[in-house]
Amino acid sequence: MEKYSKFTFGKDAIIEPVDGRDHFWHYSPDHTKGAGIIMVKVVMPKGGKHDFHRHPEMNEIIYVLKGTAEHWIEDESEILTSGDSIYMDPDIVHATFNAGDEDLEFLAILSPEKGWEAGTIDEYMNAPYNTYKK
Repeated sequence: MEKYSKFTFGKDAIIEPVDGRDHFWHYSPDHTKGAGIIMVKVVMPKGGKHDFHRHPEMNEIIYVLKGTAEHWIEDESEILTSGDSIYMDPDIVHATFNAGDEDLEFLAILSPEKGWEAGTIDEYMNAPYNTYKK
């Protein structure tokens, strides 16, 4: 089996604006085929959010780099700050809201890469998630 490695410098990350936040893609199926894992740094401005959603076929770890996140898992929320993290199995509905007065920065690490094709399913418009956060 052939070995694979790749450096990605911050200046080389692919920047994708998504719903008012910026995604800095370091590793994804579109940029590092065969890596088996996905990593994106998300920069979310004050008041920003990634509303309730799920990844049907991917595990996810969120690691807070800077700022304050209000992170929801189904019907439970916690405040996360720099150095805090959370792990989620596939198909768990979750959301992240910037709960601070500065930009929120976090890493999202997802696997397996093959789960990418199943995508992200929005749930924020569905009950009970549409009643949790106004």
